[in-house]
Amino acid sequence: MLDLLIKNGKVYTEDGFQDLDIGVVGERIALVGKPDATIGAKTAIDAAGKAVLPGIIDWHTHMREPGLTHKEDFQTGTAAAAASGVTMVCTQVNTDPVPDTVEHYRLQVELGEQKSLIDFNPLACPLAYEGGWVPKLAEQGAAWFKFFQKCAAYPYSTPASTSDTVRILKAFQAVAATGKFVAVHPWDHFFWDEAVRIVENAELPMTLKNWRHHTYTDAEMTGAAYQLYYLAKTAGVRWYALHAWHRGYIDLVRLAKAEGKIDVIASVEMMPSIDAADDIYDPANDTWIPVGHDAAPDADYLWAAVRDGTIDLLGSDHAPHTRDEYRPDDPLHTPAGYGMLDWYGHLLLDYVNKGRLSLERLVEVSSVNGAKAFGFYPRKGSNIPGTDADFTICDMDKEWTIDSKKIYSKCQLSPYHGRKVKGLVTHTIVRGSVIMQDGEVTGSPGFGKFIVPGEI
Repeated sequence: MLDLLIKNGKVYTEDGFQDLDIGVVGERIALVGKPDATIGAKTAIDAAGKAVLPGIIDWHTHMREPGLTHKEDFQTGTAAAAASGVTMVCTQVNTDPVPDTVEHYRLQVELGEQKSLIDFNPLACPLAYEGGWVPKLAEQGAAWFKFFQKCAAYPYSTPASTSDTVRILKAFQAVAATGKFVAVHPWDHFFWDEAVRIVENAELPMTLKNWRHHTYTDAEMTGAAYQLYYLAKTAGVRWYALHAWHRGYIDLVRLAKAEGKIDVIASVEMMPSIDAADDIYDPANDTWIPVGHDAAPDADYLWAAVRDGTIDLLGSDHAPHTRDEYRPDDPLHTPAGYGMLDWYGHLLLDYVNKGRLSLERLVEVSSVNGAKAFGFYPRKGSNIPGTDADFTICDMDKEWTIDSKKIYSKCQLSPYHGRKVKGLVTHTIVRGSVIMQDGEVTGSPGFGKFIVPGEI
């Protein structure tokens, strides 16, 4: 007797999608095989006409806990993730305190174990390398390391940020000794300053709408990324090329992979690179907040890089803030980003239906590739018997319109209100338990597990 049977679905396998049933006992996949009416189960899900993916993993989420829980926390953020088919998240390092020591890292783990609805792995910051923390953080289970190449006073004046290239090199050297990847948000403050001068010279008001699209340009991010790549080669560290959404940066990734001096993986994020929003809907006040957007990428070039394997990963960059933190007339003191986990998985399916990538490629960039790179495969990122029973079940033909009647994210703001999409996540299943079904998140805080690389 199975605990759960998912029947009649198009199931992802290493040989492509096939008409198979999946059986679950406890938290693990017990069988993947042709339909067999003699097999019984305590619970059955009829997935006829639907695709059964390995659970989507979001490699780039800001859960804001600890220290910034007025924006988000593990419970609200992972509920939003579950609402769109995400079964595991990797949480970012710009928290308070920053996870740069064992004590600070364990604090995030303990909070996640108390409150998360889905599985998780907090990233670690390597900038406290002088204290010898980097190898200890790797031993604690951090999948990879992350920091920001930034010196802006707001909101990056934290121990997770530096523009000091000597510190960057030494941090890279410390991470290299662990064998882990390190990701850095590339940034050049001279271009940031120039964006202000562009608006002033045009005699325009200093607003988010006028200023934002002059930031995170190809020249800024690609130039900074070349510097990071050279330092990564010097240190011999495995480089995670984060936010590779501009043409020059994508070309650098191709060059780096062809050169083969170090291991390189690259990602683009749905927000703000691919799916930038100019305005965010505030349902409580029935108003739109003008937030502007970063310099737009060449979408065709970017998606071609996703399809041809230059880009290895997708992530949401879920970056929630409160309504009061968006200051349309004070761009230099307004944080970047917005919450999007409530819609992330659905938007990925919509891009498949728009022809931007195949469903098989979506599974690779949203699950398989990262699980392999960071040491979670095959426990995560596969539909192989014996592994965690994590599934994202999708109706690829469902056409619907996003509204804001229900938002699980604490920020309660929607950049996608009124958007028509094709593709709907109908079930989120984590280790054999249905966490979301038909839009209703039913998971319990504390069910989520801290997943350590290498564990079977």
